[in-house]
Amino acid sequence: MWGPVEADALRRHTAEAMRAHRRSRGSLPAGWQRWADQVLEPTVDWRQAPAGAVQEAAAWAAGAIDYTYRRPSRRSAALRGVVLPSLRRPLPRVAVVIDTSGSMGDDELASALAEVTGVLREVGIRGNRVTVLACDADVRSVSRVTAAEQITLSGGGGTDMRVGITAALAARDRPNIVVVLTDGCTPWPDEAPSCRLVAALIGPDAPQPPRWVETVRVTS
Repeated sequence: MWGPVEADALRRHTAEAMRAHRRSRGSLPAGWQRWADQVLEPTVDWRQAPAGAVQEAAAWAAGAIDYTYRRPSRRSAALRGVVLPSLRRPLPRVAVVIDTSGSMGDDELASALAEVTGVLREVGIRGNRVTVLACDADVRSVSRVTAAEQITLSGGGGTDMRVGITAALAARDRPNIVVVLTDGCTPWPDEAPSCRLVAALIGPDAPQPPRWVETVRVTS
């Protein structure tokens, strides 16, 4: 019997096939079109909410230029005996923690994957990868992705997003922003971490996290 993860993958595959059919044939019943868009499209405007956190990371990286000697400048060849540094433009580092606990049903997981698509679009810098952690009461998988289809979801147990947040912050490439996609039924850290933490709450009844957590609600 298929579990919720396999069912969600099938839903996304079906929605993608419908979208491809619409592009190639130009026709799709309106009801199916709305369903496919709901499965695949994010509902959060990550340029605006909350306070443009993801966009801010991307903008910072786009404008942040530093010098590095790891890759000498090509101009060094013209100056015998002199090594000039080259310019380095860092990429934004974003970690997304997806709640894969038993309380997250098919619709909630589909919404979470759609919001990852929105985050990837907003980061939008060539070659950048977003780290996605699937987490219930433990971190089940860690993926560096450029598309939501590359994400491996596993879990189905209890819920503790603190574990995923801690793992994201312990990575060698420490993120500038951690986005947690959850139904809110989880304990939260006792204090704010050293980077921006955004809770994207899925479902109208998702409990509110502590006040210091930047919060946006994902509507269906």
